[in-house]
Amino acid sequence: MDGSVGYRVEDGIATVTMQRPRQLNALDGELLGGLVAALDRARAEGVRGLVLCGADGAFSAGADLEVITQSLATGADGALTPLLDAAERSVLELTRLPFPTVAALEGVAVGAGMGLALACDLRVAARSARLIAGYLRIGACPDAGVSSHLVRAVGSARALSLLLRNRPLSAAEMLTLGLVEEVVDDGAAIGAGRRLAAEVAGVSPEALLATRDLVGTAAGAPLPAQLDAERRHISRLWKTEGFRQGVARVLQRRGGRIS
Repeated sequence: MDGSVGYRVEDGIATVTMQRPRQLNALDGELLGGLVAALDRARAEGVRGLVLCGADGAFSAGADLEVITQSLATGADGALTPLLDAAERSVLELTRLPFPTVAALEGVAVGAGMGLALACDLRVAARSARLIAGYLRIGACPDAGVSSHLVRAVGSARALSLLLRNRPLSAAEMLTLGLVEEVVDDGAAIGAGRRLAAEVAGVSPEALLATRDLVGTAAGAPLPAQLDAERRHISRLWKTEGFRQGVARVLQRRGGRIS
C-alpha cells in the first residue's frame, strides 16, 4: 500500500487512513492514487464495511495548494486535470463499493476533503471537526461531488449559503443538519466510525447499491418515475440470494410467523 494511505482490516471492517499529516492530509496525486488502490483492495478482500479517516487529528485540507501553485507557475494546468480526475475517481469508487462506508471526521475537511466525507454513506464527527467549503475564497467552484452531495443532504438554499459564506460548519451543526450520526470526543472518531460500520455491515451488496441509486435520484425524479425505478430494483432483488436469506432471517426471528 502507498505510504500516503494506511490500510488495515479488523473484524471484517477496513480502516483507510489518509497519511500526509504535515499537510493536514491534503490531497495530491499520490495520496488519491493510494486511496483508490485501498478501496480496490477492500473490495477484493470482501470486507463488510469501511472507515475513511485522516491521520493526526485532521481529515483532509482538500486539494494540495502547493501542487496547484506549482502547476499555475508553469503557465499551464498540467497537474490540475489529473488531480481533478483522481479526486473524481475516488468519490465514484466510494459510492460504488458493495459495503457500507463511514467517514470518521477529526479536525478539518475542506473542499475535496469535504467531498470525500460526503461521498461516504455515513459520518461521525469529533468535537473538533469542521466542514469547510473553501472554494469561492480561491476563485474556484465545488468539485469532488460536493455540489451534488451537499444539495442532497441539506437542500439547495442551505448548500448555496454554506458555499458562499464559507463558514466552518461545526460538529454540533453537522449533527443538527443530519450530516453526521454522532458527535464524539476528540480522538474517538475512528473508534466510533468502526462501531457504526460494524453496526450496518452485512447488508446485501445488491440491496445497498440499489438503495444508494434510489436515494440519489429521488429528489429530482417525479413520483411515477421514482416508482418505476423502485420497481426495477426490487424486481431484480427478488431473484437474489441476499433477499432470500434476509426473508429467512426475519422469519426465523419471528419463530416462523408472518406477522
